Amino acid sequence: MIKTILTILMLCMAGSALADDVQPSNDARPSMPYFGTARMESDGTIILQLTRTADGKPYDSTQTYKTTDRAYDSIKRHTGLRPGTTRELRPWKD
Repeated sequence: MIKTILTILMLCMAGSALADDVQPSNDARPSMPYFGTARMESDGTIILQLTRTADGKPYDSTQTYKTTDRAYDSIKRHTGLRPGTTRELRPWKD
């Protein structure tokens, strides 16, 4: 009986430890530690032109997000873009 109870406790603890290691898959907001510009095309596509990191180091990258991309809604919400507009992009954290 004690052996059975100990086995159940060990299984519960192992399951709990595994659950702690799982990252949420529905968190769409990327970490965006960059400065640059954000532009929305007429079809809703968002184009980020990244020019420097949050700590001031030069950085040159272009990232494109279509309306179906996972991070699209978070980027749109952060930038406040509308079709045809361009805005300054500032860093944000998860």
